[in-house]
Amino acid sequence: MRSDNRDGILTIFLMGDIDALNATSIQQEIHEILKSQGDSSLVFDARELEYISSAGLRVILTIQKQQRNRISIINLSDDIMDIFKMAGFQYLMELRGV
Repeated sequence: MRSDNRDGILTIFLMGDIDALNATSIQQEIHEILKSQGDSSLVFDARELEYISSAGLRVILTIQKQQRNRISIINLSDDIMDIFKMAGFQYLMELRGV
């Protein structure tokens, strides 16, 4: 998993599938990145995210609950955006399409 921290904004790049098979390991990776980055605003870049299951949504929700600030998810494809909106995530975080 790639990340980039510029001007106090930490961007974590989500890739491939996030599902029940890998959600726990992805959550651990994100936690490790967050521990090493200090107090930055958090943005997930979903340009390369192909699929997210309810387990993946749970990872994102858990991370949001642990952050002081509202997180953003950018570069969402239409299909992935629909999944986030069906789960009501637009009320919890900023969602932006490609």
